Amino acid sequence: MLLSLSLLLLLALTPSSHASILIAGSLNVDTFLPIARFPSPGENLTLLPNCEHLVDVPGGKGMNQAIAACKLQLLGKTATTHGGGRRAAFLGQFGNDAAADILRKSLTEHDVDISLCGTSEHPSGRGYVMLVPKTGEVSAVVSGGSNQHGWDHFDLRVDADDTTKVWSDEQIEEMIASYSLVLLQCEIPHFVNQRLARAAKKRNIPVLLDVGGEDRKLDRALLECCDYLIPNESELERLSSSFSQESDIQQDGEREQLENIQSQLGEGMDVSSITKAVCTLQKNGANHVLVTLGSHGSILFRKNKKQILYQPACTLPSGSSVVDETGAGDCYRAAFAVALLEHCAGDVTNVDDDTLRKCMKFASAAGALAVTKKGAVPSIPSRKEVEELMKSNAREENIQSTTAIPRGGMMKSDENRLDDDFPFMFGSRLNSMKDRRDLLDPSTPMTTPLDFVRRQAAIRGLGCVDFNYPQHFMDYWTPEEAKQALEEVNLVAGAVCLRYPSKFARGAMNHPDPAMRREAIEMTKDAAKVARILGCNEVVVWSAYDGYDYPFQVNYKEKWNQIVSAFQECCDAYPDIKWSLEYKPTDENTRFFTVPSTGAAMLMVKDINRPNMGLTLDMGHMLMSGENPGQSISMVGDKLFGIQLNDGYTRLAAEDGMMFGSIHPSMALEALYQLRINNFRGHLYFDTFPQRTGKNLVENV
Repeated sequence: MLLSLSLLLLLALTPSSHASILIAGSLNVDTFLPIARFPSPGENLTLLPNCEHLVDVPGGKGMNQAIAACKLQLLGKTATTHGGGRRAAFLGQFGNDAAADILRKSLTEHDVDISLCGTSEHPSGRGYVMLVPKTGEVSAVVSGGSNQHGWDHFDLRVDADDTTKVWSDEQIEEMIASYSLVLLQCEIPHFVNQRLARAAKKRNIPVLLDVGGEDRKLDRALLECCDYLIPNESELERLSSSFSQESDIQQDGEREQLENIQSQLGEGMDVSSITKAVCTLQKNGANHVLVTLGSHGSILFRKNKKQILYQPACTLPSGSSVVDETGAGDCYRAAFAVALLEHCAGDVTNVDDDTLRKCMKFASAAGALAVTKKGAVPSIPSRKEVEELMKSNAREENIQSTTAIPRGGMMKSDENRLDDDFPFMFGSRLNSMKDRRDLLDPSTPMTTPLDFVRRQAAIRGLGCVDFNYPQHFMDYWTPEEAKQALEEVNLVAGAVCLRYPSKFARGAMNHPDPAMRREAIEMTKDAAKVARILGCNEVVVWSAYDGYDYPFQVNYKEKWNQIVSAFQECCDAYPDIKWSLEYKPTDENTRFFTVPSTGAAMLMVKDINRPNMGLTLDMGHMLMSGENPGQSISMVGDKLFGIQLNDGYTRLAAEDGMMFGSIHPSMALEALYQLRINNFRGHLYFDTFPQRTGKNLVENV
């Protein structure tokens, strides 16, 4: 035993020069047990029939993070500090059984340096993972095994007569000296983390602590040594409850940030309670606290800084779904460590907000991909897969970032252009471009969507185009040609809007004929394909025909459920697309729509129950429903995906489409105010009918 410790110490003091991240933690072999649901206390369940249960799958938080760190690093990069490269080293304890061979093989196959690992006299750690295949949810029980033993050389509590096998602080410092970052978690003994963190702090090596694992209290000394503390929501609550609670002290700037974050998270998360728990930890020694919230994203609270950073969860690739959540958190933490090291060259104490956001985005993409396959290690994505997902998720951000680009006649050469930081992009009804031909040169063609786009490009301030589908395509041009035309006139696509042709006069998504209903649904999904090609991520669905004219004409519940089912199919088929319903109370085509009000529309969104389903509200439609638009916007909250601006006198079945704010100026003002305080991030679309709007009237207004 003494000889093996001496050899281990010798190896420890001469670490591989190729590794720059050291992960100290656990390694287990996992058994996956597929079940229909989690059992209640005292209840026995059997495994799902015809579902494969996996045995001896490599896992454990430390092992997952070590392999993820290797797979996610850039090949060929070299560290700028400590002389290391871009691979990972693992410090852990193998068991004395056959499972240890499985774990060694998995680590070495993924190019993890295991020269620091020891071998315990106890069997390997084991995890028993209950998996609900339908949702991908997991719950696990872990037997520590060798992860809890074999650490005598770190344990200062040994007998005085046996101190020869205990490493000194200087020896541990020498062991970690060549690493650029240390990643710890709580499935190994607390005293190991204490000594490693203390040694790293002395050497100015950044430490990240994943608090997942054993339910234990963390003392102030350890918290002060860790640069980043990374709990999930339940771990945060458990950890903070071990300290006396601090009052939630917020400055005005912080309060506004938290309100914005809360509006993005929705009702499922309470930002104020999260903030209070983080405040408690930071008052008791914690530095930066990064809280992961699963499908809700993550929030970073910086120590002694007012800025709070929020990163939404990444949207999964098209066709992907949640299969198994095991290891997703480990993948996030390893990815954050990798990105932090690559962006900061080892100096993680003075990092700007933009850099941290990049790290959180990278981690979010890695964590999202990790839920799409079964098993912790098999689900770890490659660097290429993460970067591809980040690119696809950047589509919406790219659209929003174009608001700063001068468009629609506001070219850079215009000396009178105001360089303000207005956060919205304006769009307008494309069909309006064919009206008022008397304002154009008689020789100017105005018959095709290309002509409409060119005319819209000449209007100062308009930056995006919402296309009607299929009317603005058909035989006119392909989506690729439309995109090229937009680029030539410095515009972008804002959304694709469904306009079902008249053959669906008896209904589109709820047509009584199943074949016609299927055709309408497929047409709706085709619109999503067009949106992808155009580079926008929104499809707005307004049907002129989904409703009825007479009492006793339709089965209301049946029609409702048909639309719900249709939208669920569309949302699942294109999870990267934001689908929104544009309701209308009445129309000359349909006197009563299936969804006639904002309240009914919100009930439908709730029944559809998809994160990429929301509403587009039209000012005129809200007024026709007898609503106050500001109140409706406030009620919809973060499910507001689009807004269409116009005005009208609200006479029965009349949609005037008049200039926004011309009839109801106070309501228009409040609507804009509600958009602002509800953190609306879409574009402002003018849905007006300018047939009789003269130039003099526009100037007077």
